[in-house]
Amino acid sequence: MYIQEVSIKINSEFNKDELVDEFNLLLKFYRDNGQTQGKIEPEYISEGKMFEVPFTMEVDSLNKKHNNNYVNRQIEKIETLCNSKIAFKTLGKNYDNNTGPCECKNPRFYILFTNFLTILSPIICGSCDRAIPLYRLPMYEDDGYLPILSWESNYKACDTLQMNCEVGERWATNQMSAHNSQLSIQGREICKRIEVLTGKPTFYYLYNYRKLSVAKDRQRKCPSCGQDWLLKKRLHNFYDFKCDTCKLISTLTPNI
Repeated sequence: MYIQEVSIKINSEFNKDELVDEFNLLLKFYRDNGQTQGKIEPEYISEGKMFEVPFTMEVDSLNKKHNNNYVNRQIEKIETLCNSKIAFKTLGKNYDNNTGPCECKNPRFYILFTNFLTILSPIICGSCDRAIPLYRLPMYEDDGYLPILSWESNYKACDTLQMNCEVGERWATNQMSAHNSQLSIQGREICKRIEVLTGKPTFYYLYNYRKLSVAKDRQRKCPSCGQDWLLKKRLHNFYDFKCDTCKLISTLTPNI
């Protein structure tokens, strides 16, 4: 994960509050297009320059080759309002996320997976188990990858509820673990769409936290089709279940 600086010199008398709004809109378009990670970036104005400091998965994530039309138009608008050019600078690499994104040229399959802690892309490479920047995928919609980001936000909200335990824990856990919950239906539709766009099998991760012995948990069948889905060998030292028919993937319960 990289820390970037996006800045522009304000060479006009245009209202600064409105400039901040336009700059925030640019960062929204970057997020919608999968070029920045997370939802909150420090922003400030200093010595006549406006700054935003977003996270990106790759050092060149903000390169114009990844831009969509919304990003390009907003950059042009801001540069016109400020009468100057936007500058980009990589400030450094985030120490906590040093494994880097997927570098596979031809992933075997994808996994839709996230949690309440990460700001990495929710698209995981099935070959190397690393996150894939969304802009590497074919465009999901003309304005970027909003349906994926919507599901991601919903999943993290549920994961936060079940981790906090005090409010909505049971409901949130069911949303993440049931194959036919509203959250899972939303995610599985996204998986189907990604599979159409990429031609790659795309699996939906089901959270598993049950009061079962390991022996009984291993006997569970795929919750969608009822067929065997226990893997003979654990995948990436994490996944224990995988149904190639229903495109579901999961783990043994840690709640023994």
